[in-house]
Amino acid sequence: MLLSYRSIALTLLITASFFSFPGMTFGQEDIGLDRIVVTPYRYEDEAVKTPAAITIINQAMIKTSNAQSVPDLLRSQTGIVIRDWYGNGTKVSADIRGFGEQAPMNTAVLVDGRRINEVDISGADWTQIPLNQVEKIEVLRGSSGSVLYGDNASGGVINIITKKGTGSPAWNAEAQAGSYDLNKQMLNVSGSQEALSYYASASRDSTHGYRENSHYKAQDFSSRLNYDIDPEFSLRLHNGVHYSDYGLPGELSDAELLALGRKASKYGDDHAKDHDWYINTGATKIFADLGKIDLDLSYRRREVDSFWRVFYGGWGNPIKHDRIDTIGFTPKYVLGKPVAGRPNTLIAGIDLYRADYSSDAYDYSDVAQEFTRIDKLSKGYYIQDEIAVMDRLLASGGWRYEKAEYRFDYHNAPGTDILDSDISPAKKAYNAGLVWRYTDDSSVFGNVARSFRFPATDEYSLTWPSHGIDTTLKPQEARDYEIGVKHRFNPRVKIDMTLFRMNIENELYYDYASYSNKNYDKTRHEGLEAGFEAGLSKSLTLTANYAYTRGLFRGGVYDKKTIPMVPRNKGGIGLRWTFARAFTVNLTGNYVGERFFINDQANALSRLNGFFTADMNLSYVYKNLTATFGINNVLNKKYAEYATCNPTSGKKVYYPSPERSFVAGISCKF
Repeated sequence: MLLSYRSIALTLLITASFFSFPGMTFGQEDIGLDRIVVTPYRYEDEAVKTPAAITIINQAMIKTSNAQSVPDLLRSQTGIVIRDWYGNGTKVSADIRGFGEQAPMNTAVLVDGRRINEVDISGADWTQIPLNQVEKIEVLRGSSGSVLYGDNASGGVINIITKKGTGSPAWNAEAQAGSYDLNKQMLNVSGSQEALSYYASASRDSTHGYRENSHYKAQDFSSRLNYDIDPEFSLRLHNGVHYSDYGLPGELSDAELLALGRKASKYGDDHAKDHDWYINTGATKIFADLGKIDLDLSYRRREVDSFWRVFYGGWGNPIKHDRIDTIGFTPKYVLGKPVAGRPNTLIAGIDLYRADYSSDAYDYSDVAQEFTRIDKLSKGYYIQDEIAVMDRLLASGGWRYEKAEYRFDYHNAPGTDILDSDISPAKKAYNAGLVWRYTDDSSVFGNVARSFRFPATDEYSLTWPSHGIDTTLKPQEARDYEIGVKHRFNPRVKIDMTLFRMNIENELYYDYASYSNKNYDKTRHEGLEAGFEAGLSKSLTLTANYAYTRGLFRGGVYDKKTIPMVPRNKGGIGLRWTFARAFTVNLTGNYVGERFFINDQANALSRLNGFFTADMNLSYVYKNLTATFGINNVLNKKYAEYATCNPTSGKKVYYPSPERSFVAGISCKF
């Protein structure tokens, strides 16, 4: 046991009591650490009032960062471990609360509230969200979002909020160039006129990549229109298109790293192409004292063509065409009305998603070999309420029921295997939380939640030595316990700390020995997360965070072993300094501790080395012109964010991460 519940409660009580005294001060100037309004519960609420661990990345943090993508921004945040396989952003996972290889299926990712997790094991496609379109990012750690978001939200929820038009028409042009032939251009227009607001963006992104055959080329377009028919009725229309072509350099063993070098690729011809587009339309109607209704209807199609001719080495089916069509309808009702004279907010809604997944595999001669069709219909119903029990004591609770209906149609082209069947698993989620606001800007909270995850469509697939569909997989379910404190010493200094424990049954994983997905008996994820932010002066800001995460097997053949690819220790530090009014220097450091290799559930091999990386960014603003220069991996650390092994032979393979690189950019508003 990491800590007893009694010691945890005593620690937080003493901490909260200590924080109640004025003590430490850095002056009274407010440098922008204002009361942040967040939307983790599908309606606006202050972070200090929510019984959950929350991180906010605002526009100022985005502008002064070195990040090229959303995962780059998340990399140094509290309790988030980013794994980029190829260093070009095409295969990335964001791990919250220690799920290792299964992280993409345990973190719900939203764009303006629209779910972008796919129904297969690919998780969220981060490349479809160009960073220049992002206004801010909200991260909700833990299972408390499972009631409102359901499947995939066991580890946490990441909500990406995009920009919208305001004010007079304005154009913004950006360009970047850097190491590995990085070449990016972006043009957007935004504004508002009476009832209409608009934002449209087009961008192009290209790089040869750090490694051989790690190129990435993409084109994106998106638009966002909002029309207010009257103050109580509004309509919206969002759409986006994403094209990309990228290399698949694969892994390198220890021997290959020595013989070929870190930049080498054994698979010089392997590559993939993505075509992803969506359209989302919605309406909001306010009924005065009777609350408001939100209706959202979305459609998305994603097609991926992959070519693994070298990787497959003469066996298997190296050419694949995958397509996923997803329709979503998510009506919700929000009522903010006092109960017995106490402030109260009620939200209820329905999440309906229909996903049609198809995967066709071909041999080296482009002759069809396998056809897989899996249709998934999920129906989720939820209700949650937040009420002020007393002036400074808030209580919240919610419940969700979700049912997933799968229909499988598998056909091996030679006629050896045919499967036509269906299953309908169903699960419930709940949460109950208390928040005590001992000052206007500080609080202590506790939360209990139950979450679940249904298997991804291709987790049901059997590939070798037999082919077909395994319908015996069980949904994963977890119980999560959290207590934490969010304290603001003054308008410029704040700290937060959370202790959590998550007990999971039937956690889903890939079993290397049988080449299939299975359920663990029981696992436990527990740890501590802490964050600190201080305005040392009007021009100097310091941030720091630390997370201790322990993922353990409980029972079964791996009893008391550590879950692979989960670091015990992870930390970040940042310093932002503005001088001469127009210049800003941003320094960030990120540490990830040792981890066991993927597939080493028995912990029989040595661990993958931990690493510390540092990035630097300098920006200059003159009227409507902004120039930036940055260095990524300043210390030129040689490391790998992702690595796997063969537990039988002991062979280890790595996906080398980029070394030191440079990037320069310029943007102009007119």
